[in-house]
Amino acid sequence: MRSAIIAVVALLAACQSSDVSREVGARCDKSSECDDRCLSPSPSYPGGFCTVTCGAPDECPSDTACADRDGGVCLFTCVSDASCSFLGTGWRCDTADLRGGGTKVRVCRGN
Repeated sequence: MRSAIIAVVALLAACQSSDVSREVGARCDKSSECDDRCLSPSPSYPGGFCTVTCGAPDECPSDTACADRDGGVCLFTCVSDASCSFLGTGWRCDTADLRGGGTKVRVCRGN
């Protein structure tokens, strides 16, 4: 039993980068699996996405931006599709409005 648990933990660790957490980036199906909010699995968020609700750019953790999507959520910033590969398959770098700022920001989103 113990070796099965260790194998599952190792498998989960291999699936996502250490950059993801229950705060931002972990896969989820419901908000109870996250610190704040789960964006349910969909084409926009493959596998689901833990995030933090935000209303202004300074309300997000480092390496994320307050995108004016889904009511204002923190998403990882990127420069190319390769920047989003740590989230798994189906993620790409996309342009979104910066919440509270009127400028554009590049963030990781699904296809």
